[in-house]
Amino acid sequence: MPAISPPTNAEESFKRGLACLERKTYQEAASYFQLAIDMEKQEGSKNSNMKSLSFLGLALNLSQGRSDEGLKLCEQAANREFFDADLFCNLGMVYLRHRRRGPAFQAFQRGLILRPKHRRILEELERYDRRSEPTFPFLARDHAINVMVGRMRARFRDLMDRFAPTEAS
Repeated sequence: MPAISPPTNAEESFKRGLACLERKTYQEAASYFQLAIDMEKQEGSKNSNMKSLSFLGLALNLSQGRSDEGLKLCEQAANREFFDADLFCNLGMVYLRHRRRGPAFQAFQRGLILRPKHRRILEELERYDRRSEPTFPFLARDHAINVMVGRMRARFRDLMDRFAPTEAS
């Protein structure tokens, strides 16, 4: 097996970091994104690429759980380059890992305004936006009756889905 040569420039390092994210090797991805930022500084770039910064923050959060450093990096990147939907997608994903749904969905919405058919944002929204209407809309969503009956309804739906005949049958 031939040894992998180190990246020769920041762009190559960034691309390798993206490939590592796809493979879910988050620690390795963080190393490549950090290397890309360091290479940009060596090349004399005054402002590091905000995409590298944002993806570094995302990789840190995915590898370490809830990383405050990763959150700060994603926020910094999105604030500086507020016209890139990918940065808002990363920020939204990091907010979700920090259990901050409100800011996460605001970030996703800002990303969709910039690029309405952004695949990753739409996937994240579909994954986390599965709440049904409250069983009793005249009661608050967190009212004990709504919570209890809503859980029963969800279990009933799961049972029905499990025993429903499939089209292949």
